[in-house]
Amino acid sequence: MAYHFGLKVLDGKRGLKLKREKYAIVNNKNSFGIRFSRDIYVDEEAKIYTEQWCEKHLKECLDNFDLNMKYFSLLDHNEFCTEIEKFLKKNSLFTEVYDLNSYDGKAGYYIMVLDEYSQVYIGTTKDIKKRIRQHWSNSKAFDRLLFPMGNVNSSILSIDSFRALDTSRIFAYVTNETYINEDKFINQIPAEFVCNRLGGGKVTGGLLQAITMMKERNLRI
Repeated sequence: MAYHFGLKVLDGKRGLKLKREKYAIVNNKNSFGIRFSRDIYVDEEAKIYTEQWCEKHLKECLDNFDLNMKYFSLLDHNEFCTEIEKFLKKNSLFTEVYDLNSYDGKAGYYIMVLDEYSQVYIGTTKDIKKRIRQHWSNSKAFDRLLFPMGNVNSSILSIDSFRALDTSRIFAYVTNETYINEDKFINQIPAEFVCNRLGGGKVTGGLLQAITMMKERNLRI
């Protein structure tokens, strides 16, 4: 039984570290609840994708995964650490987290650091412990691995695709004024080191609003 930042973490079907072979598990169910294109579904209700679409999407997801891994490998980890230090000096209310149980039910902002990949994820929530645990235990639906669908060359790997032990450091700022500064914090770290798929702020307008907030990166470098 493993513990990470004071919380018990379980392997599950995707393990405790991000692995290519467990990244894209095929599921033919439409998680969006809307129709995108008539010819990719087997039914009129657009609930089930065709086998051909699943095969094509799997290949695209794995191609995107490989591009992201190559991108991470080219980043300068020393520069990454320097940028985090600069951010923390500028935003001194963020403190390092050693035990997430101390943040049970506490609202604020959090930074998940993935040192192996030179990436951070910055978020805001009403319950820091609960939200980070959700990131560790959740996984993106198969049809949401690319954002937007089909975007092989610039889709950012979702934080929910990483697993618990990929998070090597956590910083948090406890405050009830959530969301207000999320976008500002995200933009204070160079984009190449940030794996947020969206800009900061509440998403209340569904997929259409999310697309307007979408962040991309050129993976063909």
